[in-house]
Amino acid sequence: TAPGRTAIAHAEEVEARVHALDFALEAERGQGPGALAITVPPLVANADFAADIAVFRARHPGIVLSLLGDNRVLNLHRREADVALRVSHSPAESLWGRIIARQRAGWFASRDYIEAHQAVLSGEDRQRPLPYVAFTAWTAPRPAALEARFPGAVPVIESDDMITALNLARAGQVMVRAPCLIGAGDAVLIRVPGLALIDYAPIWAVTHPDLRRVPRVAEFIRFIAARFAARAETYFGPDG
Repeated sequence: TAPGRTAIAHAEEVEARVHALDFALEAERGQGPGALAITVPPLVANADFAADIAVFRARHPGIVLSLLGDNRVLNLHRREADVALRVSHSPAESLWGRIIARQRAGWFASRDYIEAHQAVLSGEDRQRPLPYVAFTAWTAPRPAALEARFPGAVPVIESDDMITALNLARAGQVMVRAPCLIGAGDAVLIRVPGLALIDYAPIWAVTHPDLRRVPRVAEFIRFIAARFAARAETYFGPDG
């Protein structure tokens, strides 16, 4: 109803002012230990990240960490998290942060898959089908560079989830395009020969501009950026 829309407009204005007050107060009082909520995509929160958190906790025992493993883009303006690690070409312009790791992606498959399709991968048979999994988020389901190298490449499965796609590749059904962080770190999958690495969305650490000078927020972003930089090859790949 019209009165309902009026009420919503006023409520949203009140909510925005309350959040602004919350950020202003946090900036004033956030000089010491306290809580710190961090949101991170589950696939980025691997064993290396767990080691990062262990070191950070040892250095800052007074900071109470809350880790939110979520692929959703949590709203930092609504204080759903204090710091977000995001895989993105362009995180929200209203946030403040930095790139902590540049990434590339490659094609990965099981050893059984590569052995079964050796004739195609070696160039002896350019017409035999080379099955791969495509992602619903792709603007084009048939990557031009892949088809140029292997004309017989065909998307036999489409998925909206990386974990599902990786499991299909581990089972030897398909090859999958994945960031080096995920593909090269997999115990079952190996790089598909003959396909170069390509640019992939970088990893950012971002926060609300009003929180960037809160010591525990600034310290975590500085810390995690240094940790990720120390293992840059994990994200960018070995041959670049």
